Formats: sequence, C-alpha cells, structure tokens
Amino acid sequence: MIIKSMSRKSRSFSQLYHYMKKGSSRNSEYDFFTQNIYARKDRDIVAEFSANAQKVKARKNGNYLFHEIISITKSSKLTLEQEKQRLFDIVQLYAQTRCKYNLVTGYLHDEKSNNVHFHLMISSNEIDSPKNQRLTKYEFDQVKKQTEKYVIDTYPELEQDILISATNEQKKQKQSNKAGEIKRKGGRLEKKEKLTQTLKNIFAQSRTMNELFTHLSTQGIEMYNRGNTIGFITLFDNKKYRLKTLGLEEAFAQIESLSSQSAHNQEDEKPNPSSKQNDDPVPTKNDEVKHRKAEMKSRRSNATNNGKKQNKNDFER
Repeated sequence: MIIKSMSRKSRSFSQLYHYMKKGSSRNSEYDFFTQNIYARKDRDIVAEFSANAQKVKARKNGNYLFHEIISITKSSKLTLEQEKQRLFDIVQLYAQTRCKYNLVTGYLHDEKSNNVHFHLMISSNEIDSPKNQRLTKYEFDQVKKQTEKYVIDTYPELEQDILISATNEQKKQKQSNKAGEIKRKGGRLEKKEKLTQTLKNIFAQSRTMNELFTHLSTQGIEMYNRGNTIGFITLFDNKKYRLKTLGLEEAFAQIESLSSQSAHNQEDEKPNPSSKQNDDPVPTKNDEVKHRKAEMKSRRSNATNNGKKQNKNDFER
C-alpha cells in the first residue's frame, strides 16, 4: 500500500474535484467518498470547501488543501468489486485517523492494471476553524503506519507488502528480491539497479575526482550538487538519482579521500627554491658581492706584485 500527500497553496478546489471525478468509473457504491460534507451536488461540494477555507486567516505560503492518494496493488484472490469495498473501508479509517474534523471528499480510480487507488481532497483546516490543522511529520508517519497495520491485519487477502513500516533491512531485501525476479524472468535490471552497478564500477576505477568525471562522461552520466545533496543524472533520459538513495555514500567518500590524499602528495613533491640542495647552489646577492670584492682584491694584489717586479728590474739595470 502507498499513501501520498501533496499540499496546495491556492484555492483550487474546483479543479481538483473535477479531476478526481473525471478519472473515476463511478460504477459502484464504493467509488465516491465524503466526510463532514452535507452537499451532494458537485458545485455545492466545492462551495463548502471554499466557504470553509475563507475562515482561515490568510498568511504567506499557507496551505488551503491537500491532495492525497491511497493505493493498493490488485490481488489475485479478489474481484475488482471486492477490492473496491476493502479500499473504501481503508479510506474511511484513514480519514478518521488523519483528519477527523476536516472536510474530505474523493473518488476511486480503477483504470490501472496493477492497482486501484483513491484520490482525496482534504481541507487544510477543520470545520469553521480559523487555523490550519497542524500535523507534524512524525504524526503523519504514525497515521500511515497505523493504516498499513490495519490493512495487513484485517485484509491479508489483499496481499499487500509492508512498505511504510518496513525496516531498512526489509527494504534492501525487497529490492534484492525484485531484481532477482527480473533476472529469472529474463528481463533487465531496473534503471536504478543498473545505474548503481555502473557507478560502483566507476568508483572502483577512480582514484581522483578528475578520473571520476572522465569515467562518468564516457557512460553518459553527470554529477550534480544541490546544497549538501549529491546526485547523478543519466543524460539519455535526464533522470536524477541521489547518492544516498543509491546507497553509495561510503564508496563515494573513499574517492574523495583518495583524491584529497593525491592532491596533498603532489603538493609535497613540488620543489622548494629556498631549500634546494645540490652541488651548485643558487648564488645569493651577498655571495655575488663577496665574489666581486675577492676578485677586486685579487686584481689589486696582482697589480702590486707586478709593480714590485718592475721596480726590481729597473734597479738592477
């Protein structure tokens, strides 16, 4: 089972309501749901949501409604009508748990071959309340987990996997089982699985960031950085995958470490002119001055000796 929630910051009640209704087959008593709504005509239902939203004090970036979806995979043991009846019951429980005093309406969609799902429109505030309902992320997670537990315990014939309450190990096991099933059927690994394996190979071949970028380019992959989030884009379909989602944070950290170490080693290997040691040291300015003084002294000495020799020769004559 999957539960999705999307907030809206505009009073788009009419647009969402007619979108939900248009996509529903409306061929059973389980295809339409309402909570805390007295109207039955479409325009009157939308008017109730609009009137209730006007009670909320307007504020910047405030929410006016929520579009939420509850989806269950189709079971091999039940007819479509039986699945609808059970999903309708699940929606009733969810609405009572998540927003007992809010306005709620929705329609069931059954056009998909692998699932049936309910679209819900939920008011951001309770009936006549001037404030929006405050539901923390933790509280919302608890509502979803309670709903999933109810489904697993009450309707095992729906054959729903544990997704919302699954531990990290269970999620990894499910991904592994799914990949194995695809292999056994002779198909290809999913894009995510293929990308993960490709990146593992690239990481194993790279010792610096330059090498990493080169290998990524040859595979048609680009790396992006958004704040503290690192991810990769497959250029042939422009799909983005976060490093954390791929489970490759540790492997990427090793490349960063190797690249940093390589840069440090190259810095150490650079020659230092001030400490250069060889047989012919580079002369300094003081050395040149000393050399010139010595040379001048030598010339004066030679000139003096030559003069003495000349005087001696003149005397002997």
